[in-house]
Amino acid sequence: MELINHSIQWVKGEVLQGRIGFAAGILIALAFLYFADFEQSFYKGMILPMVILQLVLLGYSGFQMVMRPKHIEKVGQEIQLNPVNAVNMELEKSKKDDKIFSIIRIVWAGLFVVSLVLFFILKSEFFKGMGLGFVVFFGIAFIFDSFLHYRLKTYLTALQQLS
Repeated sequence: MELINHSIQWVKGEVLQGRIGFAAGILIALAFLYFADFEQSFYKGMILPMVILQLVLLGYSGFQMVMRPKHIEKVGQEIQLNPVNAVNMELEKSKKDDKIFSIIRIVWAGLFVVSLVLFFILKSEFFKGMGLGFVVFFGIAFIFDSFLHYRLKTYLTALQQLS
């Protein structure tokens, strides 16, 4: 029964972050469209990173809001079939996700630094805009994934105590 309680708490956090990410995606899109002067090449360069950012924020946040609640049902069914196996399956899945999040955060940070360096090195206004856009994208991706990873580590600790 504790497994389902921990899963519910984890899913609630995921759904909340999904809602926040979805709202942030909409607000960032509106702010970008309102403040950007698309006649300047700097802002034209920012279009691609901002579109990718919107796809990631809206897409993954939508996934979290729609698919994560179904995870509770899956865990509940697995508990009914085999409670010990359910904990072990969740533990293995969480360990795999923890490893992936650890790697992807390093990737986001590295790409953030590369984009920042390129922003200062490049002379073209278009590429400066693209560099700054990717700095924003990788920074937001790093923050978003850091919250996901922190919540997963809490869930993983709870699972380890159950097994």
